[in-house]
Amino acid sequence: MKSERAEKLYWYTGWLYDFTKIATIILVLGLLVNYFFYSVLVVRGKSMDPTFKDGQVMLVNKIAYITSSPQRGDVVGMYFPGETQKRFIKRIIGLPGETIEIKEGKVYVNGQLLNEPYLDPSVFTLPDLTRKLQSGEYFVIGDNRSNSSDSRAWGPVPQSFITGKAVHRLFSLPSQETN
Repeated sequence: MKSERAEKLYWYTGWLYDFTKIATIILVLGLLVNYFFYSVLVVRGKSMDPTFKDGQVMLVNKIAYITSSPQRGDVVGMYFPGETQKRFIKRIIGLPGETIEIKEGKVYVNGQLLNEPYLDPSVFTLPDLTRKLQSGEYFVIGDNRSNSSDSRAWGPVPQSFITGKAVHRLFSLPSQETN
C-alpha cells in the first residue's frame, strides 16, 4: 500500500504536469495569434488626439488587408519608414495613384476636398503641399495635424510597412508624456 506522502507527491506531480501542458498550449496559441492575426500597439504621443490618447492600447487586426486593401479613413498600425522597430498609429488619407494636395489648411484628394468629420479644423493649420502617390504607396496623417510626424514630413508609406488596421481600444496605460 502506498504511503500518504507518495500519494500526495503523485497528485502534485500530475497537477503540475497538467498545468504545464495547459500553460504551454495557451502560450503557443497566444504567440500564433500575436504573430499572424492580431497584435497590440500602444499609442505614444499626441499625434492622434482627440481620436486616440497617449497610453491607449489598441488591438491591430493583422489579417484585415490580406483580402482587401487599406481604405481612406482607416486608422492603421505601421512601421516608421526607415526604422522598422518603431510602430505608429496614423490615419490613411491618400491611396495609391492619387494626388494629395494641401492648400490653405485643407486636404484635397485628386482635386476634391476631403471630408474629415473626425477633425476639429479650428485647432490646426497645414503648410501647402502636393504629392502624387505611386503604386503601393499610402499617405498617412495623424488626427492632431499640428502635432504629428507623418507623410507630410517623411513621405508616403509603402503598403509593406502597414501592419494592420486598428480595430479596438483595449485599455489605457498611464501617460508617458511630460508636458
